[in-house]
Amino acid sequence: MQIDHCLILAAGFGTRMGKIGEKLPKVLWPVFEKSLLELQVAYARYLGAKKIYINLHFMGEEIEQFCKSKSIFEDVVFLWEKPEILDIGGAVHNLASLPEVKYKGKLLILNADQFFYLKKEDMENILKPFSKSAALIFSYFVNSSSGYNALEINTNREVKGIIKNKDIAPNSKIETYTGISYIDLAQLSPVKGVSSFFESVCSFKAKQIPALLLENVDYWDFGTVNRYWETCFRILETYSSNSNHPFLRFLVTEKAMKTWKIDLLKFSYNAKASRVINLAPDSFELDSNPCIIISKQPAKKMSGKSIWWNSIVEEVI
Repeated sequence: MQIDHCLILAAGFGTRMGKIGEKLPKVLWPVFEKSLLELQVAYARYLGAKKIYINLHFMGEEIEQFCKSKSIFEDVVFLWEKPEILDIGGAVHNLASLPEVKYKGKLLILNADQFFYLKKEDMENILKPFSKSAALIFSYFVNSSSGYNALEINTNREVKGIIKNKDIAPNSKIETYTGISYIDLAQLSPVKGVSSFFESVCSFKAKQIPALLLENVDYWDFGTVNRYWETCFRILETYSSNSNHPFLRFLVTEKAMKTWKIDLLKFSYNAKASRVINLAPDSFELDSNPCIIISKQPAKKMSGKSIWWNSIVEEVI
């Protein structure tokens, strides 16, 4: 398996993270003791990526400043998108056009807010048959009511179209793009400026773009306020039944989880109250509804499930 470059997408506006997302970049939201971005970089290194790139736009200064204090980001290249965000296609071409890249090598694209956790040897076996393909995208099944568009796939497992979510019946099982792809940069035609992924990179109208369906794969989604909540507690639930789970081993190895902080009887982390995940540096005496505390204790509390960050409290539906 060859991964010359890895691009971690981190330029988004975080609009699905509520009011907290307006102040705290999504990629810096913690997965227990480490940020999403730190863990994605660690995962890219684990997969053997030779060079790692992160694109920046919204709150890029805050992200870059955070990264300066973390050794995991040593040798990582930040690609600024100014004055406008380039979309995913533009981000790929922005990387490919760098003097040290010059549209050469194999590129792995990862979303900062999702983990389709594959062991290195499994990723190697997956990518090997597609070494000569212009591109490979990874897909998976979701419920259409989750808001995703659907891929139109032919019998040869090639992408033939994109079906907008508004045109799909609710509560349908659909196949969608995961955000993970493997691109042969040498087979791209250079494009400058803003461009969409399926137009300038994976142009299925002009090329044969295979879609690899990820079934029964370890999947952890932090992409919205509700999914962030559910996934953090699902990690605790998984630990209670299988502390040797591969993704949990990855978290422990990367010091993203301190097992001594886990209380399985109360289903909590670093807290005396039940169903509380306390990721703040301070300890709080709580007698409240389930919550995730990211930073400090807010002035008010919600009546139901909530996420706390400084003075902001975000309700979880």
